[in-house]
Amino acid sequence: MIAFAFAFPVGRYHATPWGRHANEADAAWPPEPVRIVRALIATWWRKADHERFSKSVLNDLIDTLASELPVFCLPEAVHAHIRAYMPAPSEKKLIYDAFLRLGREAEIIVAWPNTNLAPEQRELSTHLLERIGYLGRAESWASGHIADNWNGETNASPRSADHVQSDGSVPVDIAVPLTAEEWAAQRMLLLASAKRAPKAKQAALEVTLPERLADALAKDTSDWQKAGWSSPPPLRRVVYDRPPVGPLPKSRRPRTRILATEPGTPEVARFVLAGRPQPRIEEALRIGELARLALMSGSGSPPQGFSGRGDNGPQRDDPAHAHAFFLPEDADADGLIDHLIVYCRRGFSAEARRRLDRLTRLWLAHGRADDQGERGRKEWRVALEGIAAPQAFSEASTLLRASRTWKSVTPYLMPWHAKRNFGVVEQIRREVERRGNFPKLVEVGILEQSSLSKQATRFDRIRSRRHLVQPDTLGCFAVLTFEEAVIGPLALGFASHYGLGLFTAIRRESTSTATGFFQQMPP
Repeated sequence: MIAFAFAFPVGRYHATPWGRHANEADAAWPPEPVRIVRALIATWWRKADHERFSKSVLNDLIDTLASELPVFCLPEAVHAHIRAYMPAPSEKKLIYDAFLRLGREAEIIVAWPNTNLAPEQRELSTHLLERIGYLGRAESWASGHIADNWNGETNASPRSADHVQSDGSVPVDIAVPLTAEEWAAQRMLLLASAKRAPKAKQAALEVTLPERLADALAKDTSDWQKAGWSSPPPLRRVVYDRPPVGPLPKSRRPRTRILATEPGTPEVARFVLAGRPQPRIEEALRIGELARLALMSGSGSPPQGFSGRGDNGPQRDDPAHAHAFFLPEDADADGLIDHLIVYCRRGFSAEARRRLDRLTRLWLAHGRADDQGERGRKEWRVALEGIAAPQAFSEASTLLRASRTWKSVTPYLMPWHAKRNFGVVEQIRREVERRGNFPKLVEVGILEQSSLSKQATRFDRIRSRRHLVQPDTLGCFAVLTFEEAVIGPLALGFASHYGLGLFTAIRRESTSTATGFFQQMPP
């Protein structure tokens, strides 16, 4: 048995059923096996290591996956759509963008119960699933992996004579690839038929009939249309039974979102960040600066919470740091930034909320080659998860939990010039005291560079702002222990508003008596 798992970070799955028009506002569910194998083929052509995995390995993998109809374990989904007008020179056209709304932690399992992959095919599957960018349409940001030892129950399978239809299941017609043997036989018949076609059309037909199944499935839709096929030759239709999908969830769950509606109450806006290549955690400072720049841009004056400027100019003498922090996050600890936290201790104004809701991308234009040798524009997409009090995100983020012990994620840079008896430890203690609302700082431990997997010198540590006095350009890592639990986020030192000096909770503790950055500001 082999099983793949697909997750959708934004909680949406976009896919128009094969052979249907997008304006019918329907969504393919379960994901059609043809889409899955075509996604693997496209990922091999665009992102795979061709020296490690040859084309013959891909051909064999596709033949193996096509040899059996897969079954699915589908999470609960809600059918939704967005209506929009596409601009046209003379007449605007109404279009429908249909999608299925899933839980952000939900996974789709697709399994081949009687199929086993050869070791090289399994390695290639892992390689491709790690690099897959989307499944369905391009809006369906997706990640995938092999679901090892999965033994759950399936709820969508092909209908057959010995198949017992469950109560409430819905039949659906989906596209699946032919097996390699079926394609070989079908191809011979179609080639013979193509010989009888007019000379002008023979070439277009033969282009769509390559010998290997993987090559046939890789053909562009325009090639099939040009050849005049009413349905792609390597596809067939199979009836599956699946759970129903409705306009509302089956049951109402208790709301976990904790709204911060009182004036001065702290709030967090948490975003999912995706793109290729994903930024490394060492680039936290650069991503934090880009996030602030994106939220500051646009018409009108930027909110004071983002700009850090009041009626009398910059809020430099604000030890409580009431304006926003822009904190990149590596939630799955793989070394890559996958989330962005915007935290404001006084809460967000109406204009700030509007800008947060409209933020969809971060981009960086550079003329010189970066570490990967790439030039030009880099762009990352972001999607807002929600705006709520910090403790509403404690399940998903270790940066927003309650803990007595906190450890550096990014280097701490001293905000003042070092002097005798006023080094790193003394400056951390003074900054904690000046912030206010913190319990007593019991211990400050400075970690040795050799004990860390990422040294401070590998991080971006220089602000892009010119003529800025920077007392510390090296940085260090630390472990802080408080007398009582503190709720994050916890960011200290120089450039802490942009992701430096960021700490993560080591042990999760109760928030009933916790204090910290989340405390409401005095009026």
